[in-house]
Amino acid sequence: MDINNNNNKDLSEEILITLRQIVRAMSIYSKSLDKHYGLTAPQLIILQELSHSNQIAIGEIARKISLSQATATDIINRLEAKGLVSRTKNSLDRRQVLIKITLNGKNIINKRPSLLQKEFLIEFDKLQKWEQHLLLSSVERIASMMKTKDYLKDSRKHL
Repeated sequence: MDINNNNNKDLSEEILITLRQIVRAMSIYSKSLDKHYGLTAPQLIILQELSHSNQIAIGEIARKISLSQATATDIINRLEAKGLVSRTKNSLDRRQVLIKITLNGKNIINKRPSLLQKEFLIEFDKLQKWEQHLLLSSVERIASMMKTKDYLKDSRKHL
C-alpha cells in the first residue's frame, strides 16, 4: 500500500470532519437566528439580497445566492407567509413573478442581523488581510473541488 495515498486519505477524512463541524456550527447558528429574528440563515440571505434591489425574479435570487429555484421558492413562500416579502407579476412578462421586500422585511434587515457568528467575525477581524484572503481562497477552492456549481446546475435540470 502506498504510504502517500494513505496520508492523503487521512487528510481528506480530517477535511470531511472539519467541514461537518462547520456545517453543524452553521446549523446551530441558524437556529439562533430563528430564535432571535424568526428567520433561518437561508431566509435572511434572501431578505438581504432583496434589500439590495427594488424587485427581482425568483430565478435571479436563486442564481445569486446559489440555491435551486425550487428551494428559493420554498423559502420565499415562508417569507411571504410571515409578511416579509410580496409577489407581483412582471408587467412586461405576466408569466414572471417578481419578489419585493416589505416594510416588515426591511425593519428586520435594519436590525443588521449577522449571517456569521459573532465569535467568528471577531476572530476573523483579528487576522491580517492576507490571512483573510487565504481563508477565502481555501474555502472557494474546496467548493470548486466539490463541484458545488455543477451540483446546483444538475439540481435545476430536475425541476
